[in-house]
Amino acid sequence: MPMPIQEEGRLLILEDPTDEELREASEHDGPIIIVLRNRDEVDTTILNKHEIDVHILRNPSEDYLELLKAQLMGRRVKPMEVPIEGPITRRELLRGRVVRTKPKNVPEFIENACKARYGCHECLQACPVGAVSIVNNRVEVNAQSCIECGLCVRACPTGALIMAGADDNEHALLLNKLNNTSQVTRITYTCTANQRAPGNGEYVYFVPCIAAVSPEWLMMDLTKVNEVSLECPMEDCPLAGVKVSEGLIGDISKALKVTVRGKYTISGGLFNKSINYMGIRRSDYAKALKALRPIMTGMGGDNLKVFNVGIDTVKCSFCGVCFAKCPERAFDVTRVGDKTVLRLDWAKCIGCGYCKKLCPEKAITVSRASSIPGDDYVDEVEDEVVRCKMCGKPFDTKRHIMTTKVRLGIKGDPEWLYLCPDCRRYYTAKKMLETGLGIKGARNLPGVQS
Repeated sequence: MPMPIQEEGRLLILEDPTDEELREASEHDGPIIIVLRNRDEVDTTILNKHEIDVHILRNPSEDYLELLKAQLMGRRVKPMEVPIEGPITRRELLRGRVVRTKPKNVPEFIENACKARYGCHECLQACPVGAVSIVNNRVEVNAQSCIECGLCVRACPTGALIMAGADDNEHALLLNKLNNTSQVTRITYTCTANQRAPGNGEYVYFVPCIAAVSPEWLMMDLTKVNEVSLECPMEDCPLAGVKVSEGLIGDISKALKVTVRGKYTISGGLFNKSINYMGIRRSDYAKALKALRPIMTGMGGDNLKVFNVGIDTVKCSFCGVCFAKCPERAFDVTRVGDKTVLRLDWAKCIGCGYCKKLCPEKAITVSRASSIPGDDYVDEVEDEVVRCKMCGKPFDTKRHIMTTKVRLGIKGDPEWLYLCPDCRRYYTAKKMLETGLGIKGARNLPGVQS
């Protein structure tokens, strides 16, 4: 039998396992940590598992082991078995397989987090091999075509696509665990082709490819550690993670007052042990951006997933459709004196364009921002508050009332148009009584109150 140090849920930990123990562990349905204290190497091919699910630690500190456990306990998906051509082996036959397969780390879709139904197609545009499609507002990934680069996962603004090693839940649990240790001051992202030992104060985070590392993750990391690095062990890697990462690092270096060493290492984070991340991508990103505001430059870049929502103040009727229908609740309406102001919480906006699609006046444009705003909200448009002529309660805006008159073909300025809904009901009932009964002064009839 294997010698687990600990087995929690789908996580199995083995210490100096023999080949026979590894064969037994190959049946384990989840990530495996192999701790080597008295052995130099083990043959992990015996496990017949994807590399992202096998982690080898050589004489790790207790803190490092606890950090890795925290990360892997948050893993929600596993590599899937994808059919491949070729004869099956005797072992596969004994295990009841009639088709030869290999484990492949293919992105999985979380429907309730996806905003494809609102117009977001970022994953579709990011995939370099056309393996991603959107069918009936659902994201589908062709497992045969997928090259495991993680670019679709990186591009998704809400974390609706996840892979083993590229999962917001894993990442959040690791960062929260860092609140309890001061030994780790650097996070290095790399792929499983890189098996070097971690340096002093370094946590090595294995991802499918460094191309899968998102701006959200790097910004969050800089609230927990001083230094973040992206490391590709293959200069000629066909996944082109280096090219993608170089642009991302460049944009972050524009947006924050940080130091960049080489091309792929950022230092100069702000420690904030009070932040606990939830594994909800956009919400966690907003927390990180707020925490990093003291070192923001007011600049940015396309890679940072920050968006401009422009509203034509001439066309806008202040109907409130954008405020009511935004899937991320990025708009807010507030009153400042006798003005009503429509504001955008830019950190929540994912650029899906749903507000633009629904705007009846075609007054909205959406584009990627070239800078990060200095305040939480951006004022988009304001209008004069209209108060009810009967009770004095504010109930609408002048711009919206004018638009309503035009749409309904209303002539002049009828009294009821300037009444709040409650007073309008009274007004209508009063007019009906006066007309139906031929009685003037219906206001004074029993049961009819002003």
